[in-house]
Amino acid sequence: MPMLRMPEGRLARGAIAFSIIGIVGLAMASFVIDTHPGASLVHRAIFVTILLSVAAAALGGILLGASALRGLWAQRWLRGAITLLIGLVVIGVAGFSGYVGFIGSDLLTHPTANADCRTPLERYGWSYEAINYDIADDADLARQNPDREHCSKQGLTAGNDVVTTDGVSIGGWYVPAANDAGPTATTVILVHGWGANKSEVLKYAVPLHERFNVIAFDLRGGGRSGASETTFGLREQNDLEAVIDWVERTKHPAHLVVMGNSMGGGTSALAAASDQRIEALILDSTHAYVGNIVERRLEVDSGYPAHPGTGAILAGVWVRTGLDLMDADPARAVAHLGSRPLLLVHGAADVHDVPSQSVDVIYAAAQAAGVSVERHLCAGATHGIVVDTCPDEWGQWVTTFIDGAVGTSAGMPSTRASARSSMDQHRRSI
Repeated sequence: MPMLRMPEGRLARGAIAFSIIGIVGLAMASFVIDTHPGASLVHRAIFVTILLSVAAAALGGILLGASALRGLWAQRWLRGAITLLIGLVVIGVAGFSGYVGFIGSDLLTHPTANADCRTPLERYGWSYEAINYDIADDADLARQNPDREHCSKQGLTAGNDVVTTDGVSIGGWYVPAANDAGPTATTVILVHGWGANKSEVLKYAVPLHERFNVIAFDLRGGGRSGASETTFGLREQNDLEAVIDWVERTKHPAHLVVMGNSMGGGTSALAAASDQRIEALILDSTHAYVGNIVERRLEVDSGYPAHPGTGAILAGVWVRTGLDLMDADPARAVAHLGSRPLLLVHGAADVHDVPSQSVDVIYAAAQAAGVSVERHLCAGATHGIVVDTCPDEWGQWVTTFIDGAVGTSAGMPSTRASARSSMDQHRRSI
């Protein structure tokens, strides 16, 4: 039936060629992302492919539309209608990819900030020390915000005592152990997740406060810390490093443990991979691969298909920030822990970071690298609320792990001194 043939001529051939290039390019990029390639060069190739494929698909769809209009004008109704339908589908794929990539990358790098601004004293009655800001401002903040869980502001931005290597001021709290163990006692640094802040992450300190000094701080872009895009640990590891520098300089703890929740876990894993001062690492509700986070948020939170949106968002972040979020995969970072132990805690009902795609993957990666690792699941817990759902178990898992991690490190003080010297030499060389 001649009338069912695709339109002929240069316009039609160009339309078909661009459409095929665009759709196939997006499909191939999605497939490669799902394999979680480790090479940064491959990541860059994926992003370039996605950007070019979106452009090709858009152009192909427009040309198909032009071909369809030409066919309809010539009264080739069926062929024109079919061509127009195909063109609309191709334009839809390109438009969806471009829209999700633009909007999604902006939301990912600029999350809505947590409005909680309760201090350790207000929330739990704990005394605390303000890190890098005047503690008197907390009283002003309380007067300005009667509802402390829904504050309109987070107070004055942190000062110049704790500043990252890329120039971001970091603010936080130092909470001494309730048993008066002193500043040289084991200190646990808490690292919050995406869009959260130091007030939100304080809940993890409840089972720790009695025997351990605890630090809660704001990652860049939130709370009292300086403004910057969220990068899932790539830049946030600088924030954690600045806090470690501060506590080492001012408190001289004998042992240092880091606990990160969700994105904070990714941040902590990246920092621990290169900073030997972190003696033990705890990851709660942490993803294995950043790509999986984007996929699940698209599917679960937005109801969109995971592809081609995932690749479009990752490419969009690359365009906005120049950073490749796939370089922030915790599953690869934990392989560099060496002899330092790792604790994994996760919600069995987590639909955002599904256990089989997150905690199980990190566990296997750690085991393959010879890292001492243990894993615990909380039945019924969804993302980021393990400590809320299983508070007693969480406290037991974490405190037992910390005791085992620092209690058996008889020669650790000299090791920590060596680690500090190594870090100092590294900073002087850059």
